[in-house]
Amino acid sequence: MNPIQERRQGKVYTPQHVVDLMVEKLFKLRDPKPSDLVLDPGCGYGAFVEGILRWCKRKRVVPPEILGLEKDSRLLAETKESLGDKGKVKLLEQDFLLEESIPRADFVIGNPPYVRLERLSVSERKIYRSRFKTAFNRFDLYILFFEKALKSLTSSGRLVFITPEKFEYTLSSGPLRRFMATNYHVEEIHHIEEDAFKSLVTYPTITTINRGIKGLTRVVLRDSSSFITRLPSDGSPWTPQIRGKNEVLEFDATLEDVCERISCGVATGKDEVFVVPQSQVTDELRLFAYPTVRGEQLTFRGIKSEDVILVPYDEKGCLLPESQLGIFLNYLIRYKDVLASRYCVRRGKREWYAFHENPPMKDMLKPKILCKDIAKEPRFLLDEKGELIPRHSVYYAIPKNAEMLPVLLNFLNSSQVKEWLEANCQRAANGFLRLQSSVLKRIPIPKHITEKVTETQQRLE
Repeated sequence: MNPIQERRQGKVYTPQHVVDLMVEKLFKLRDPKPSDLVLDPGCGYGAFVEGILRWCKRKRVVPPEILGLEKDSRLLAETKESLGDKGKVKLLEQDFLLEESIPRADFVIGNPPYVRLERLSVSERKIYRSRFKTAFNRFDLYILFFEKALKSLTSSGRLVFITPEKFEYTLSSGPLRRFMATNYHVEEIHHIEEDAFKSLVTYPTITTINRGIKGLTRVVLRDSSSFITRLPSDGSPWTPQIRGKNEVLEFDATLEDVCERISCGVATGKDEVFVVPQSQVTDELRLFAYPTVRGEQLTFRGIKSEDVILVPYDEKGCLLPESQLGIFLNYLIRYKDVLASRYCVRRGKREWYAFHENPPMKDMLKPKILCKDIAKEPRFLLDEKGELIPRHSVYYAIPKNAEMLPVLLNFLNSSQVKEWLEANCQRAANGFLRLQSSVLKRIPIPKHITEKVTETQQRLE
């Protein structure tokens, strides 16, 4: 199996130095007894089995019982052959998530598979949702591994997993965070080097959890700094605590409260057809052309775009019939095969020349605040005239009244909001922040700004 195939199936080989670090954490201040059971719920190539045996040999400790589970029969056969006869090691062909007779383990260690919801069949999703409380929203399989592995621990057991850091903050991981912090002691969260898995960027995190007395959590960041914190147990994101930044703003409202709309821009499914340089627009097409902007065109110096988007919708966002498109229809017909091949059309729910979703034209053509969906540093820019149609890599916010745009823009570009976003946003590759509407809506708005909103509304009334 080549590396690409392994990634598609959620299998990622764990480097030896990471394995050794995790085994040290597993047995920290507590050597395993010969009668203890160590479980690897997705043993793959047996990296953790070998790591445990290396540790025992180095420490001159009698190895515990080791149980490795793997549902891939071919991979399991290779692992058995490579490990040979290791005495107290038992390797079984089992699907950990669906196997009902999992023994209680004193220790659990592993690198569970990372498999997003989109790669699961409808029947698989249904089964997992019926069996796991953490199978919520757009869950990933490693979240379910956390739940079942923790439930498999003995009363004083310990778990060490390496996973992407996303469970610390995504909406889908809320039930898992609540489950962890309510029922277990999250002893340590250790963010290791980003390139630990070489070309695969997952922002790897080693999490150590104990079953027993709850307490504070030690956090180790990628710059090797560390501190102690207390994680919330209500399912809310852990990022403010984990990144060493508590809520920096006192507020009585959020950005969602003072805006009538916060959303990402238009997704056409074929920008190379609908988006053209303004200089190439004929007089006949100008009726359907609107200035547009994508994320890369939002810079610290301002908005740089000379493109327009050709929109087959009326001012209310309703798709125009072909009979009303005029010369625009002739243009679109040249690309009919390409447009018809888009997924949104093939599934039979959209006209061949429609966008992925009907654009809210009435809202988008208002004065608004814009920002990139992915940025090294968040930067908010103003579309004062309300003439730009943002594309899918741009988020936009429309205040409840346009008079608040300048003061709201200044606040969103403040150091306070920058720190808040750094503590609450997901990470993309190379440390970039991923700004999403769900996060933008939660930006705390201070009282002095909400008071101005109220004053302005009252004056207008």
